[in-house]
Amino acid sequence: MKLKGIQIVTFEQIEFGKLIGLDLAGLSVGVAAARIQDEISKRFWGETELGSPSEKQIELARKFGFDIVEQGRRVGSAIIDDIMYHLNMEAIQSEKLVPGVKVRRKGEHKEEYVISSIREDGTVFFKGGNGKKAWSRNLERVST
Repeated sequence: MKLKGIQIVTFEQIEFGKLIGLDLAGLSVGVAAARIQDEISKRFWGETELGSPSEKQIELARKFGFDIVEQGRRVGSAIIDDIMYHLNMEAIQSEKLVPGVKVRRKGEHKEEYVISSIREDGTVFFKGGNGKKAWSRNLERVST
């Protein structure tokens, strides 16, 4: 599955990767950065164990068509971050989330909030919420 809205590496970033023997073409910036960090860990620091994604991460990635079983923890987490970002952007679009819109957390049918602002990563802040916030993927618009 192609994730919408995910920033893909630039030509310059691909060329940088080649300098250290990595093919970064077509990767998201987050996954490319994780692969670079893994190379630094292995080749500069001599680490041999990069950890593994959790079973929960593997299962979630699989639902979106990604096999991260053989990936290190860093790369697996970067792929999950991309999936979460995609879900946030999809929710903003499908629920038409903008400042001033009334929402509630999915699964909750009592407390309603009015959106104050939405950060670029999909974090939604609420008016009068004293810092209350939620990921856009966890909200639904309240019909008015």
